[in-house]
Amino acid sequence: MRGIGAVFPPSVSIDIVRFKKRAIRILIIFNAAVIGSAARHNRRVNFSCLKMLFRPTSILICAISASAFAQENKPAAPPAPSPSEQQPVAKVEIRGSAEDYDPRRDDTASKTVIGNAEIMKYGDTNIFDILKRAPGVTVIGNSIRMRGLGGNYTQILVNGERPPPGFSLDNLPPEQIERIEVIRAGTAEHSMQAIAGTINIVLKKVVAKAQRDVRINTSYSDQQRNLFVAGTLADRAGNLSWFANPVMGRFLMDSAGEGLDRFIDPAGQVTKLRDYTRASTGDNTFVGFSPRLNWKLPDDGQLNASAFISGNRNEFNNASAYVYRTGSFNRIDYADVTTQNAGRSRNAQGELNWVTKLAGGKLDAKLSASSRSSTQTMRSRSVTADRAIRYRNDSDTEEDSTTWSTTGKYTRTLFEGHALATGWEYNRQRNDDDVLRIQGRLGSEPAPVRERFEPVVARYAAYAQDEWNVTKDWSMYFGARWEAIRTDSVGTGLPSTRSKSHVLSPVAQTLFKFPDKSGRQLRAALTRTYKAPNLQQLTGRRFYAEENSLFTPDGGGNPDLQPELANGIDLTYEHFWAPGAVFSVGTSQRRIRDYIRTLLRQEADGRWIWRPVNSGNATVRTLDVELKFPLKAVMKEAPGIDLRAGLNRNWSKVDGVPGPDNRLDEQIPLTATLGIDYKGGAHSGGASLAYRGGGPLRVSAEQYRRQFLRRDLEAYWLWKFTPQYQLRVTASNILGEDSHEYQRYVTAAGAEENVGRRPESARISANLELKF
Repeated sequence: MRGIGAVFPPSVSIDIVRFKKRAIRILIIFNAAVIGSAARHNRRVNFSCLKMLFRPTSILICAISASAFAQENKPAAPPAPSPSEQQPVAKVEIRGSAEDYDPRRDDTASKTVIGNAEIMKYGDTNIFDILKRAPGVTVIGNSIRMRGLGGNYTQILVNGERPPPGFSLDNLPPEQIERIEVIRAGTAEHSMQAIAGTINIVLKKVVAKAQRDVRINTSYSDQQRNLFVAGTLADRAGNLSWFANPVMGRFLMDSAGEGLDRFIDPAGQVTKLRDYTRASTGDNTFVGFSPRLNWKLPDDGQLNASAFISGNRNEFNNASAYVYRTGSFNRIDYADVTTQNAGRSRNAQGELNWVTKLAGGKLDAKLSASSRSSTQTMRSRSVTADRAIRYRNDSDTEEDSTTWSTTGKYTRTLFEGHALATGWEYNRQRNDDDVLRIQGRLGSEPAPVRERFEPVVARYAAYAQDEWNVTKDWSMYFGARWEAIRTDSVGTGLPSTRSKSHVLSPVAQTLFKFPDKSGRQLRAALTRTYKAPNLQQLTGRRFYAEENSLFTPDGGGNPDLQPELANGIDLTYEHFWAPGAVFSVGTSQRRIRDYIRTLLRQEADGRWIWRPVNSGNATVRTLDVELKFPLKAVMKEAPGIDLRAGLNRNWSKVDGVPGPDNRLDEQIPLTATLGIDYKGGAHSGGASLAYRGGGPLRVSAEQYRRQFLRRDLEAYWLWKFTPQYQLRVTASNILGEDSHEYQRYVTAAGAEENVGRRPESARISANLELKF
């Protein structure tokens, strides 16, 4: 809704009641669209499911009505003076500025944009800390989720593309980020593999001023110790600007865990019982270098070149000790299992980006390539309690991966009020894995087994979209994207497989702003998104567990998997009631077809295996509430304090799994956050409390799990000694909450249960930034 003149003059006055009725009518129309979509795709309308969507919609209608009522009850304006009393009015021309533009408020597509100024405001040291303040986003460790969904339902992009193999968000300094886009509903411009939503991280290209700084970060807890050093060199000369970002770090890990496995027969008697303790240590060291160049060409053109080079070395050791109390769990009950892993990897990536005017429009084209090579060795030993039997499981793996891709976008305004865009995307990734395995009892001479796997994945897409400013207060967005994925897999001892799938994804979004300048607005979106199986799920390669059991099974893929398809609707009411203040309430639904879940089965030879399968339909519903505002919005003389609160309630139901608790695997049913931030002169600080709900979860007719509630309290303090030097100290997991797990598998013979706990402690980190 920016950059295009209004169709109606500002002198046109429209009664607020008519707009309130029109807003409610829009909600009713979009709810009716859900019924039509369900009838077309499912042939039968599940009115009990639709009732869950109408219920949050009624909340939106009430919020709109209440807000409109408040507007209608403002004091009446004084009567207008007579023509003779009117004074000549000077003609004033007002032009909008870039500072007036807010992507969240003004863009038709529903998204939240976190700009560089806000990123640097709080002194965050990594992207995960930044996203903890983003509305509708849940961060669990290094996992980013929207709508409470894990398992790759949330799409992560860098500069609009999937990161290459080996790319780590941990190593991305916030100073390199231009903005972060949190996109709630799908858009044709980006891949529609975003059932939950998309996080797009856009890196800087143009240098505004010279920059030379060094950042040193260290953290400590009972389980880990980290050291991270990064620097930035940036400058410009005429039309040329450049970045250079070296980075290095070392992460040490030392954690422990404990638990038990037991088998309960139908009579309720424990016939098998064993306790276990586990200890893990790790050492990961990495270095990286990321240069970028930008040339400004005539006629607003640009030529950008960037690269990323990194190296990594790691060692991880695991030890498990079992004490058998009752019965026997396997053909051989091992008492001690130790595993040593060591690996090295090298990554290189390059990208060229050309921006130019073409045929009255603008072309933005990219060409990129990346290469990754790694070696991994594993040495595992399993020993019985009497040391009579020793089993070895050794492997040496060499992996090589090459990827190249091209993307492009052409934009042009053809008609008044229309911004048209079309584009393409092609990506090809090839992996070559060579594995040498030696398995057998010590003392024997087992023959080495050589294996080779060569999967190739090709993705290609084309799209078109149009953003139409119907009036100055109402805009529409229409788009369609066609995507296809082809996976070819060849492996030693495996049949050659080919998997092909394609999806046509239409999308429509609308934004309606109430014309009373109150900052109130409505959003709605109809989308079709999907989630494609990953490479490991599609290949027929099998991963063997040395101690195969119900809770340590083998893993395998399924070349016949089809992508999950989701038809969705989003409705949102937003009120920007003061500068920097917003209240929003939104609801959404996703109806998923060909839902992929990983099932545990026992094969004819007695071995247990995890294998993904398409398993019917599933439904996801959400209700999101957000409130944030500076304290000065309600108290003019208040200090520089910002308050924020969020509530996300998520529901889901898998049709093919008996209820109750037949939710999508790993979905968080409830998250709630409270936060406060203070920004003064030399000192700033803040704290946040996040609550994550839990409860029982039924994965299949036989499999059960439990999600445990968790409370995370974090606080930070930022001290700016001078404009060049600052120190940030952060404390996370202040409450010292441990991690728990529980899973259960039930058959006619009885139930096998696993209960585990992993102690965790508070973590203290410090980040020192030096500018020169």
